[in-house]
Amino acid sequence: MSKPFLRFEDGKISLGGKDLMVQSANLSITPTLEPERVYGDLDLSIVGAKTEFVNFAATAGLRGKLDISFVITAEFFKQNNTINSIDRLFEIKDGMSEDPIDGNIVGRYLFDNMYLNNFNFSIAPFQVIQANASYDIYGTILKTVDRRFQELSIDPAHGLKSFGEVKASNTNMDTANKKQFEVSKLNYNIIVGRKVHNHIKDGEHTSINTTANGVVPTRVSIENIEAEMNIESNDIVRNLNPDGNYQSGTTPEGLNDSTIQAFLYSLQGEKIANFSCSGKIHSQSISISESSHAMGSISVKQIIK
Repeated sequence: MSKPFLRFEDGKISLGGKDLMVQSANLSITPTLEPERVYGDLDLSIVGAKTEFVNFAATAGLRGKLDISFVITAEFFKQNNTINSIDRLFEIKDGMSEDPIDGNIVGRYLFDNMYLNNFNFSIAPFQVIQANASYDIYGTILKTVDRRFQELSIDPAHGLKSFGEVKASNTNMDTANKKQFEVSKLNYNIIVGRKVHNHIKDGEHTSINTTANGVVPTRVSIENIEAEMNIESNDIVRNLNPDGNYQSGTTPEGLNDSTIQAFLYSLQGEKIANFSCSGKIHSQSISISESSHAMGSISVKQIIK
């Protein structure tokens, strides 16, 4: 029997059939309604036609949103007990599957037809790596029994040894700066732009009036994918040209993209995943203030699709 109030420890959260160590979650779903009105006879009191309210009409299908904050763990990235470089849930390569993520549970609620639109995490030394993800949901949500998250051994990703390599136009920053380049924090963010497609025949069936599920999009296509990595360090890229490249020669032709890599390791030293961003330097800055070291910021953006 479900409890009248749901405690956090009883609110198991599972996406795509995998349990997450979630710190917070927000699930919402709403219809899109607009009032239908007709205009009647002239009303002299308002010097215009009377407006007669008829009803509310749906102008789109049900659409929801899920925002989660969770700890990245080694177990989450495993498939068949084998470490996977990128799990299907966060597959961000070009040609990423457009299939929805089904079999999702948040507390005592079950739903399908979920699509990733944003994923980000930060790495800092001596800190457990926390990620945030945002999803669009279509269709409805169903109520299920309370399910408690149970995990005997937790091996979270840790920022102590997870920093990767930084190259500015194929020039290793450590080599360029005689190994004086130090990264203190790394932020990764990916944004997926999508477009919803609906077919008339899928929406005209009378079953939409006899079931709470309603209709879901025929297809949710991927229009664009962008990734960005930002690092905080003690230095910035010198000889930055207008095209966002490090340029040490006299010609801007043939310069390679700048690349930032991050390797996620667990507390036990197990490699969990790797993330990279290869593109142009879109911004950089350095600040100096009293009683603190100089702090630089470099951002590289990649157009994946």
